[in-house]
Amino acid sequence: MNESDKNRILSLPYPLSVSSVAETSSTNDDLKAMARAGAPDFTLRIAEKQTAGKGRKNRSFFSEGGLYMSILLPFWENFSLVTPVAAVAVAKAIRSLTGEDALIKWVNDVYVKGKKVCGILSESVVVGEARRVVLGIGVNLNTPEGAFPKEIRDVAGSVKADRIELATHILKEFLSRFCTGDAATIKKEYIALSLLPGKEVLIQKENGCFTATALGFTEDLSLSVRYPDGRTEDLIAGDVSLRL
Repeated sequence: MNESDKNRILSLPYPLSVSSVAETSSTNDDLKAMARAGAPDFTLRIAEKQTAGKGRKNRSFFSEGGLYMSILLPFWENFSLVTPVAAVAVAKAIRSLTGEDALIKWVNDVYVKGKKVCGILSESVVVGEARRVVLGIGVNLNTPEGAFPKEIRDVAGSVKADRIELATHILKEFLSRFCTGDAATIKKEYIALSLLPGKEVLIQKENGCFTATALGFTEDLSLSVRYPDGRTEDLIAGDVSLRL
């Protein structure tokens, strides 16, 4: 990242500091180490490529080319909303820059044209006696369809956008919501941008895979589903995919 690009991010009205690298193992891991070494809140770590990108449950995340950034945040009493806020920010930024109908797939992915273009991972880190938050956002950018590994080619997508412009838009959308902390508005925005309600889904549990219809969301953004036998359940977390 050159100085001009860095200044575009630093022009946002927040106390950001920026650390950039062409390639790293994981921007989240980098930032956790930086936090323990004394990095201040609102430090941003940004990379063009990750060699060990990860998602929920420590799963690998394709990070061969795009926007991969993590931001260090003060611990928020609404920690469970950090990922939803980020998802709203990414979806709105993509819509603003590309005109594409970006939607959120519960709980931490953003989809465009039925394919995943973004994954989000929020982690807490303890520094001394203080808890802080590391928020990681990975967006596939300008990636040809054939460049994705064969095993994810049918489900992975990419956004056509300038990397720094997208980063700046995402940060603006995210920080404006994070700093105001309006939980009710955040939940409404998340629900309005959600992909799953009304759709047939597959739910992966420890005891098997189940089909259901996604009904909507509870007050705490659990996903309400109805099974074929009429039973309903509110999912607090889990692996849910669209039934194709």
